[in-house]
Amino acid sequence: MINWILAFFYFLDSYGILSLEQMLTFNLPLLLICRGLYISSYVLNYIKGYNNELLKKEQLFNKTETLYFSMKQLILILLGILYFPIALFISFYSLMMAGNYFKELSRKKNITSLKITGILISIIVPIMGIIWYTFINPNYYALAAIGLSIIMILYYGIKISSLSLSSLLQKYKKRKINQLPKELQYVGLIFMITLPIFIIGSTAIYNVPDKITYMVPMRDGIHLATDVYFAPGSFGRPKPVILIRTPYGKSGWADDLYLPYYLIQDYHVVIQDLRGTHNSEGGDKSLLFIESYHDGVDTINWILDQQWSNGKIASAGVSALCINQYFYAGMNPEGLMAQQLWFGTPELYDHAIYQGSYHKSSVETWVKSTSPNNWHYQLETIFKYMPKDELMYNSTSLSNPTGPNYSKISVYGIHVGGWYDHFLQGTIDGYIGYDDYGTTRAQEHQKLIMGPWTHGSIYGGKQGELLYPDNSNGFDLILNWEYEVFDEALLNNPTSWDGARVAYYLMGSTIETSDKWNYWRYAYDWPLDHVNDEWYFTADGRLSNVSAGLINKNFSYLFDPRNPIPNLGGQNQPFDLAGPMDQRSIENRSDVLVFETPILTEPVITVGRIWGHLFVSSNCTDTDFTLKLTDVYPDNRSMLVTDGSLTVRSRYNYTTDVFMSGNHLDVYELMVDCWSSAYYFAPGHRIRIAISSSNYPRFAINPNTGVPLAQSYLNYNIANNTLLVGPKYNSSIILPRLVNVSTTHTLF
Repeated sequence: MINWILAFFYFLDSYGILSLEQMLTFNLPLLLICRGLYISSYVLNYIKGYNNELLKKEQLFNKTETLYFSMKQLILILLGILYFPIALFISFYSLMMAGNYFKELSRKKNITSLKITGILISIIVPIMGIIWYTFINPNYYALAAIGLSIIMILYYGIKISSLSLSSLLQKYKKRKINQLPKELQYVGLIFMITLPIFIIGSTAIYNVPDKITYMVPMRDGIHLATDVYFAPGSFGRPKPVILIRTPYGKSGWADDLYLPYYLIQDYHVVIQDLRGTHNSEGGDKSLLFIESYHDGVDTINWILDQQWSNGKIASAGVSALCINQYFYAGMNPEGLMAQQLWFGTPELYDHAIYQGSYHKSSVETWVKSTSPNNWHYQLETIFKYMPKDELMYNSTSLSNPTGPNYSKISVYGIHVGGWYDHFLQGTIDGYIGYDDYGTTRAQEHQKLIMGPWTHGSIYGGKQGELLYPDNSNGFDLILNWEYEVFDEALLNNPTSWDGARVAYYLMGSTIETSDKWNYWRYAYDWPLDHVNDEWYFTADGRLSNVSAGLINKNFSYLFDPRNPIPNLGGQNQPFDLAGPMDQRSIENRSDVLVFETPILTEPVITVGRIWGHLFVSSNCTDTDFTLKLTDVYPDNRSMLVTDGSLTVRSRYNYTTDVFMSGNHLDVYELMVDCWSSAYYFAPGHRIRIAISSSNYPRFAINPNTGVPLAQSYLNYNIANNTLLVGPKYNSSIILPRLVNVSTTHTLF
């Protein structure tokens, strides 16, 4: 129940409806001044405007009327405090009524100065307000409030202010409230007074607290800017803490995204600028993520030393905010109990920088925007030292024996990713690493959710050029599973780990409606039991899942680095084209080889990691080979499912360059990693594979010269690249097919 109350007040505060600062510094003074002027003019009009005998006889200000009048003023002020437009409406109405009363008093006493004062207040003031909120400080709500106050004056106020004393008393006597029993009158008044007081008091307690900023010292003397927000109503009492470390600025993005979510769950929230970004120290020689796990551990230790921490910490964040979490979790810091890991990777080089080939656009665009002051140094360092520098490489990899490592992971975790996300394989590998290789506490305490999403697009719907059904919205699923993970880890509320721990969305055609695809499937673990089906490239340009009858043939094409194939979607960052897109416009080129099945009569379902198994040759010592898997719709659209690329020199690993001979007679076996997917190829569709040597700027252009990538494109070679197919060299695409679905895999 407390969460709903907190959510209510946070929502109202976010929209400026309940803001304690607004209430006390503007609404209240405005109301007191304007209502005070109204009361003064009202009293003066009916005291100075009549002789004392008449006033005494009529008893306008007897005890009962004085009580009602006072209660009315209190109620109006309390209600007006709550919301700026209400305060503005009451204030302008009060000012215009005061002006009318001054004019009435001027008429009775023939005082010109009072008449001028009344005109200025009742006419000039609202005109000035309209001008102010139209041209100087535009505010449509304020204009509406002033407009409503003018309407009320014209319809009701002028008539009331011009009543004689006897007419006014007659009107008071006819009030409907006087017809109610005295008990109900008092109950109503008390309720109307206590309700605003309760709301104001609750706002003071549950309103989003002001941040407290610290410069937290790291082990090397660098200080990181860190904001602390206390759980509403906690007054700084010890509670679990949510830690968020970001390179995008701790204010304006991270706080807007995470405070509404975690503060209403009664957690303290700590948001920190990463080293070298925004308000944190670090200098021009800082490297994003490199050895930043030290900063994460130092920050956690600092939190544990604070009196508002109860010793239990969870970390959270998406994308870059997720990536840095992996590395300090890999040091097993005391107090870190759980993690929310969205759209990130525990292998910075192998997934974020490379996916067989260099992720040019993603790396360079992101680094330039995140580190505008030293982006050149960052990129230069990446190509000069990584991955050959073991210290730098291992500090951003959980699969290496030194530095952060899966074996030290001891947190509960929820891992969330998308089939069209730039870090999709990292999300899956992170789940497997935590669950299979972590400590006993981490094992079997992980959850994985994979949706049909581009980077961070958990609400589903339009992805790339396809519109997925409403069930692609994963928000509720993610939040429910995270509640379970965090509640047990931080609040000791047990949850069951015996049921489904993996949810994945089986994608398929968006033009046909079926209950066989585009829905959520659930399983206990990942990867699922499967066999790898090889679909062979044939001499006549088909895909065949049988090897019998294959004929040897070589398919050659010229790859000119000056004319790369432009990227159309896929697993990209949001600043590039991302998601499933029609590839037809770039498939009909001389440097693209296309293989496809006949129209399917039976469905083909693939769930798991997809590989291109290629046998190739080239006249160059180095080049790239790219592979795209598409679903060809009945209307001939070729919609991208997944893709991959491999720079041949890195076919064994990234630390050792192994070049080709440059002799076209030498054949090389390649495994092109297309990462993972879950897809239903429906009957009436076709499966298509497109093979080439570029996909720019998703992957960097290989100049085919053997020089370090991304350093020199002034010199280039035109590569004569060849794909070999047939029984001697069975080039193929490997599509995992689930087995024992009924026993390994539960559908809900």
